[in-house]
Amino acid sequence: MGGQSHWTGWAKTKKPLAQERRGKEANRVPQGAGTWAEKASLWSRKRVPRRCRKSKLKTVVEVPVRQAPPRGGNWCALAVFVVVLVVYLVTIIPTAVDEDSGELVAAAHVLGIAHPTGYPLWTLLARAFDFLPVGHTSAYRVALLSAVSAAAAAALIAWLTSMLTGTPLPGLFAGLCFGLWFPTWSQAVLAEVYTLGGLLFALFALAFWRWDQTRSPRSLGWAALAGGFASMHHRTAFLAMLPALWVAFWLTRPRRARVWARALGLAVTPFLLYLYLPIRALARPPMNWGNPDTLERFLYHAMGGQYRRWALASSWEEALAQGRRLLGEAMAGPGWPSLALVLIGLPLIAWGFVFWWRRRWPVVGALATGSLLLSIWVLGWGETSDLKVFLEPIGLVLALLGGMGMARLGAALPRRKAGQWLAVALGAVLCALLLGANWERSDRSQTWRHRDHWAAALAQMDRNALFVAEFDVAMFVTHYLQHVEGFRKDITLIAPHQLWHPWYVALLPDRELRDFSDQQWKQLTTELRIPDSESREFWQGVSVFAHRLAQHYRGRRTVYAIHAPLDPIPGPPSFTGLSRDVVKLDFADPDPRCAVGKEGAPLAQFQGGVRLMSFDLGLLEGGRGETLGFRARWRLDSPLPGALFAVKLVPAAERVSEGFLSRGEYLQEFAPIYGLWGLSASLPGTGYEQKGQLILPSNAPPGEYRLQIGFATEYPPPKYEHWTELPARLRVRPGPLPTNGP
Repeated sequence: MGGQSHWTGWAKTKKPLAQERRGKEANRVPQGAGTWAEKASLWSRKRVPRRCRKSKLKTVVEVPVRQAPPRGGNWCALAVFVVVLVVYLVTIIPTAVDEDSGELVAAAHVLGIAHPTGYPLWTLLARAFDFLPVGHTSAYRVALLSAVSAAAAAALIAWLTSMLTGTPLPGLFAGLCFGLWFPTWSQAVLAEVYTLGGLLFALFALAFWRWDQTRSPRSLGWAALAGGFASMHHRTAFLAMLPALWVAFWLTRPRRARVWARALGLAVTPFLLYLYLPIRALARPPMNWGNPDTLERFLYHAMGGQYRRWALASSWEEALAQGRRLLGEAMAGPGWPSLALVLIGLPLIAWGFVFWWRRRWPVVGALATGSLLLSIWVLGWGETSDLKVFLEPIGLVLALLGGMGMARLGAALPRRKAGQWLAVALGAVLCALLLGANWERSDRSQTWRHRDHWAAALAQMDRNALFVAEFDVAMFVTHYLQHVEGFRKDITLIAPHQLWHPWYVALLPDRELRDFSDQQWKQLTTELRIPDSESREFWQGVSVFAHRLAQHYRGRRTVYAIHAPLDPIPGPPSFTGLSRDVVKLDFADPDPRCAVGKEGAPLAQFQGGVRLMSFDLGLLEGGRGETLGFRARWRLDSPLPGALFAVKLVPAAERVSEGFLSRGEYLQEFAPIYGLWGLSASLPGTGYEQKGQLILPSNAPPGEYRLQIGFATEYPPPKYEHWTELPARLRVRPGPLPTNGP
């Protein structure tokens, strides 16, 4: 896996044997001499001349020689880093997203403990990035860590490919393709752990290449240390590196126990960073997932014990279905761009693999086997929400192979210039396809909807409320709003799927809540026979738990939940809808006396006999990110158990771009009918009054907006149609975006 000088084959020399052993007789290839095709042709000298093989003095030796980067190789890597980083900065997210990033940013901001495996290295680096004097939110500053890590990994790929091929242009396109690849780009623009894993794997690939040049105990130690850091950060990297580490340990000379012991010690050393978990757990930070202050909880957390049930849990049919889905998703989505990427990229990758195999088969075989092991693990993973995030090590190997195939294409044609221009054209087409197809899918620059949505939900909760949130979306953004922005810290968040764990119950804020929650959840688990948090019994159990919690705290604290019961629950309190995602457990039945008279035309009328009689806003002007109270009056002409409606802002002036807003999801969803949950179907002629909070999108440009309302005709997910104009007009003032200090 070395450079030109290492791949030119066996050197012929007539110097004494003692001098040969000192490695001074290597047949060097002049750097900077010859064309691209001439350099690439040197790779084919792999056989020892017949007359040298018959030499009685055995004066032929293979001498590893350190190779200087090809002319322009360093500048090529720097250019890849700058270009890719600029793309990421243009598309980076300004705030939290409803995935793991909200919880990760909160953990980094308070130097807490994130979900397993804890990611101590990422947490410490993210906290350092949080102190940078840039941006206005911790989410943006921590996302910079992802962007810089992905750009650095792409630059390393470019530099390593240039070293392997002896020319910079294949490295340029290999690095750009990796950086614009959707699994890399999509994780580089938000606060996540996967791009740092990609950077650590790229450092391992660089150390593995250095080892292949010398195959010395020293270079083995560097490879083992790099592999230890990558495996410590994310366990999937170990699968991708295992064959390469085995090859490096086996082929290193001298093959002695102390050499192996020293390398193993270096591989294990990075895992000492996990001492951060028990040390911080003893300090009781606000974010303390798993509370790993005992040996048992520490090992369970650091080893990712909760994920073991998903390992290789998919059947062959499910694995093949996941592979077909991932192939299009990882490239450019459905359509011809993905097909074009496969038709152009696959032959280059195959050519690079065959050529590399003929010259350094242990090296390329180890990397390919590791990629195959990781692919099998990903396809067999039982939790299929977002598997593309595990593919970065595979993408790195494919980029290296594609770069080598591109270099061979440039040297294969009889006319050298024609081959070079053809390779450049194919590389440019690949980069253009990836950039164009993945821009819209990866652009998070206007994604405020997650923060705005849950800020509006928390804003309308009563003071000192209890919020029963049983899935990650609500939990993680609420953690971000409370621990990073300091928003509605009076609300107590309860995660039922963690009530099985004594460590979580112990972290609840007061003794009464701890005792009641622990007792009721154990009782419900037995009564409803709840097997796990993925079952139907679990969702029903959460509703029953919230119902009993509201009964216990009646008159003292209000209880809110994510969803209503799947089966009817008799007696008060009733589950009344506030928004699509939040319901309030209310002891007072809705008062039908607010029904309007039969006279008067409705503002809007929808299927099922639902009529909107009035829609009043408390204020008609506000700043970006502010919440405005509204009051809606509904009349039902037929029995209806409930429905969903949405309100959206439409720019009134041409100078305000609606497309600018649409990338941030300016549509807000509500549940209008109180009879939706916990009550009998609303009778004809019943009228209800609804109060709620409408948030002005944080990404809304200043100006005047119209309001439109529409009802869902299909769900889930809801599909809103028949948009109707409301008489209200809103003016959005220029104002500061939501911010927080480091």
